[in-house]
Amino acid sequence: MEDVSLIDLACGISTALDYISPTVTGHHRRVGLASAALGSRVGIKPSSLVDLLLAGLLHDIGAFSMDLALDGLSFDADLEQHAVVGYRLLRDHPFLERASRMVLYHHTSWKDLRVIRQEGDRETLLLANIVNLADRVDILRRVGTKGRERAEVEAAVAGFSSDLYARELIEAFRELTEGGVFWPLVEDMDRPVREMLSQSLLDVRISPDQLIDFSSFFTRIIDFRSRHTATHSAGVAETAVLLARLAGMDESEQKAMRLAGNLHDIGKLAVPTSLLDKQGALDDDEYTRVKDHATVSAEVLRAIPGLAEVADWAAQHHERLNGKGYPLGLTEKELSLGSRIMQVADVHTAITEDRPYRKGMTRERTVSVLRSMADNGFLDVDIVNLVIENHDHLDAVRAMVQSRALSEFRRFTEANG
Repeated sequence: MEDVSLIDLACGISTALDYISPTVTGHHRRVGLASAALGSRVGIKPSSLVDLLLAGLLHDIGAFSMDLALDGLSFDADLEQHAVVGYRLLRDHPFLERASRMVLYHHTSWKDLRVIRQEGDRETLLLANIVNLADRVDILRRVGTKGRERAEVEAAVAGFSSDLYARELIEAFRELTEGGVFWPLVEDMDRPVREMLSQSLLDVRISPDQLIDFSSFFTRIIDFRSRHTATHSAGVAETAVLLARLAGMDESEQKAMRLAGNLHDIGKLAVPTSLLDKQGALDDDEYTRVKDHATVSAEVLRAIPGLAEVADWAAQHHERLNGKGYPLGLTEKELSLGSRIMQVADVHTAITEDRPYRKGMTRERTVSVLRSMADNGFLDVDIVNLVIENHDHLDAVRAMVQSRALSEFRRFTEANG
């Protein structure tokens, strides 16, 4: 694996959020770019612009983790809860700690921010106010049956009081729109975000080890949306790494496998929790919606430069050697060793982990299911044999990491009521 751009990574993850509803498609991208433009206009230094862009790209992450309906996003609604949840999700990661404080306050008025002293420096609070304004501008422009014309949005912003937004931000918005800079930058959905940013923002890169650490943290955002999947990614990742080692993969490949395992279900951000939590059988439309998560995972991860192989391994976890998997119906010749390992790790974890509505399978039943799937051409027989030969160790490690993940999930849900 190679170093990746932190901004590329954040852009990819924010793209996953856009799949949740047509109303918010492109919303996080536009808020991120608008925030960066406003920040640059008021003289924010590049290092702080990185934090600002991250906050803009991920500002509604708490709402998706709570599965709030964002179709009617409105500043008249009580949106404080999702800001708090977003803050709690992001604050524990060193790359996102400052951005998390902006997320916490991205629906707080400038009047209220001015009286906050113990929570941080004035610049961080100003950056939160920038995200607030960028969010408001995009909602004014997009939400509703028709949205508003640009001139209407500009007039609305000009009328905002200094209690809502810092005057320097209102002036910066006016200057950007009058100069013809703002709208083309924010609303060009065809150009990749990286082409619209200065090199100083893209130069912030993270190493493979930092990337794995980031992805381990991000499994909470993916899995904690549903009590049924709260520990799944952790179990898949650990199982996949152990199988990769047993199959002879080197250390670098094992790291890539961990990353793929952590992010393999990122596409489930686009699946309503009502479907993830449904205990009965899914109807055809619901099943199609759930299956789409593999396609979303592929699109999100392949858009991040440097993660092509990881994207294949992650997105192909529901493919099968006999061509009866999804989303592409790939066959044995088209599936790499990494993809085959991920498929077995996903199945093994799914059938052995406890879910709220059923206990995991016994060793005997697990072995029977895996053997049957291998005999019928669904799973790689050699990888299945590695599981069977090392089942007790694999299952003990899986149970241990999922127990830790479950403790984290319970602390998170208790904190958020």
